[in-house]
This record gives sequence, structure tokens and C-alpha cells, in this order.
Amino acid sequence: MTSLPTILASSPPPRNLCKPSTPQTPNSDQTRTTPPLNKKSPSLHLLSKTHLSLTLSQTILCSPVLAASTAPFTSISDESSGKIDLESILITIDNFFNKYPFFVAGCTFIYLVVYPAVIFYLRKYKPISATNAFRKLKSQPDSQLLDIRDDKTLASLASPSLKFLGKSSVQVPYSEEDESGFVKRVKGSFSDPENTVVCILDNFDGNSMKVAELLVENGFKEAYYIKGGARGKNGWLAIQEELLPPPVHMYTTSKNAKSSSNSEASIVGTEN
Repeated sequence: MTSLPTILASSPPPRNLCKPSTPQTPNSDQTRTTPPLNKKSPSLHLLSKTHLSLTLSQTILCSPVLAASTAPFTSISDESSGKIDLESILITIDNFFNKYPFFVAGCTFIYLVVYPAVIFYLRKYKPISATNAFRKLKSQPDSQLLDIRDDKTLASLASPSLKFLGKSSVQVPYSEEDESGFVKRVKGSFSDPENTVVCILDNFDGNSMKVAELLVENGFKEAYYIKGGARGKNGWLAIQEELLPPPVHMYTTSKNAKSSSNSEASIVGTEN
């Protein structure tokens, strides 16, 4: 019985497909015994085409010049297939960040800090503290106080009195269901809305910001919504004892008349 090493030693070496084969002269005996090919046979015709395509593909792959020349066409076919290589995109972005770190940091700072600050500064409706709202009402003749609380809340806690400033608080309750009617009533309460700066007072911070934006969009010069409103944290009631003069203090309805008259009398006495 023949052993396996003997069989492997006697078997011919594998043919290298990339190595061009040397032409061999046909043997006269093989020429005689090989039957002529039938040109009209479809199976032989298909076999010859398959053999030719395989030979051409092997020749292209084995040739480094032809393989390099076909690389662009391969990438184009990949692009035309519609597939996106996310890994290469992420690598490109990462390389850009590593190459230009200061440029990326500058753009991030502008987008996150500078741009919001500019937008906040340029817009015409802004938040304001109760103290600064009083200062604005005192220093700017075109500024007015708009109280948008409902009638029930106004009955329990009256608006600040601005008589000693020569002004009065305008009371127009805000209704989200009737914003157009609210805007009409507010405009009717001011003689020159286009040149009026409004400080808006709500019970808390609920609707004052919406009203400020709404009034600016409808022609008012500027609008400020008081942070904390009347009863909120750092609102008008919270800071009036320490930071606001008595005439502009907010009181309940029962104490409002007496407190305001006493405050005005004390101011007149100090002036004399």
C-alpha cells in the first residue's frame, strides 16, 4: 500500500496562475486523437467565454499596474452605491480636531457664550429685578408699570402705588385664550405704545415673560418682566421692606389706603 508522503511527492506542483505559461507545440498524436470542436455547440461556446473572463480577471489581479489603475473605479462604484463610511468620517473629524484645537475651541466659545449673549442683549424683552424695575420707573419718563394679574388676585393684593412718581399702575388681566383682545386693551391704556417701556408684574413668573415678548412683537418699544413677580422669591413683596421706599409697597386691600396715605404724609413732612 502506497504511503501518503509518497503520493504527495509524486504529485505535480500546483500551477501558478499569475505566471505566464510557455506555449507548447501540439503533439502529432494528440492532434490526431482530439476530435474537432463544434463551433455551433452552445456549451462549448459558453465554456470558452467563461475561460476567457477568468483568464482576464486573473491577469488584471496579478498585474500591479492594472490593479492600481482600477482602484479609482472601485471607489467610484462604492460611492455610487450610496453607502456612507461613517468610520472614515469620524476619523476625519477627529483628525481635524486634533490638528486645529484652538480653532475648534474658539468656535465652541463663540457658539455657546458670545452668540447667546449678543442675542440676549439685542432682544427687546428682558428680565429685570424688582429693584431695577423701580429704578427704571423712577428714572425713565417713558416707562410704565403693567400689572397683568387677574381681578381676584388684585382684590387681595393691590398694585404698587406710583403716585409720588407722577405715574399710575396700569391693570390689564392677561388671558391666554384671548391674546389679541389683551393686546388691544393694553395698547388702549397707553397713549404712545411705540415709545413706551413696560415693566410687567405678574403674581409669580408665570405669564410675564410671554406678555413681554407679545407686547414687543406688537409695537412696544421695550418690555421687561419682573423676576419673582409680586409674591415669588426675590419678588416685589420679598424685597420691598429693605430695598423699596414705603410709597411703592404692596399691601392688602384693607391696609392699602391707610398705608399709602401715611407714607405720602411722611414724604411731604420730610420734604418740608
